Amino acid sequence: MLLFHCTKDAIEALTATHQGKTHCWVDNAPPPEGAQPWGWQLHAVKIARRQVLVAMHGDTRFVMVFWGLKKGDGKALLSMFYERIANHLLWLAEDSGVMDRAAARKMFDRVMRSHGPFRFHAGSDRSVQAHINEVVRLCRQAVADNDGRLPDNGEQAGEFDEFLNQSIRRVKGSDYFVPADAWLSACLRDFADFDAEALAQLGKRRRAERQHAMVEQLLQAAEARGLLPDDPAHAQMVQWLEQAKERL
Repeated sequence: MLLFHCTKDAIEALTATHQGKTHCWVDNAPPPEGAQPWGWQLHAVKIARRQVLVAMHGDTRFVMVFWGLKKGDGKALLSMFYERIANHLLWLAEDSGVMDRAAARKMFDRVMRSHGPFRFHAGSDRSVQAHINEVVRLCRQAVADNDGRLPDNGEQAGEFDEFLNQSIRRVKGSDYFVPADAWLSACLRDFADFDAEALAQLGKRRRAERQHAMVEQLLQAAEARGLLPDDPAHAQMVQWLEQAKERL
């Protein structure tokens, strides 16, 4: 069951009054017996005088941002949430090379069977909220850089989610991690029956790919600034690049 843990601001955003009647999507109804909650923290802010909702998966810090929603429109939020989940699963599965599109769709079908039902509960986690606050800062900066225009809730929003989920994060008692990789691994474990060994191999390969890309970008930037091939620093970067390739 999909369970949104809603901050006070999210509760306010999910509450609307129509013809004198107030409706709020947050009801704190207990999940059915035996249901396994899929916990996401939900927060709301105003950016450029528009309502923006931020949903972050508690376990992996994977985040999605929903732009310009109407007050009290939980139906639109849910529709966009599941659509975005499907898109991110397809993109991440294909990008990682771990499965093809057909297998990724089957994985999403399992997500929907397990977490199509939903609940909105009041409450929040301070650690998750700290990461959400950083996401909100980046959202405000992105809108300011775009002359006050919000992204759409299609491709632009999906690409911005991708950017956010490449950020390195850390929670107390854990090593640093990338939310996109952590969330993909969690989904492969829970909805595609990947075992610990397969997930460990995937994690190792993803880290090697990131290291290779980082060294390659550093080398390109250095060459663009005039670093010559006979410079010892250039030779060192080339060596790092070769070492990164060997780990792929």
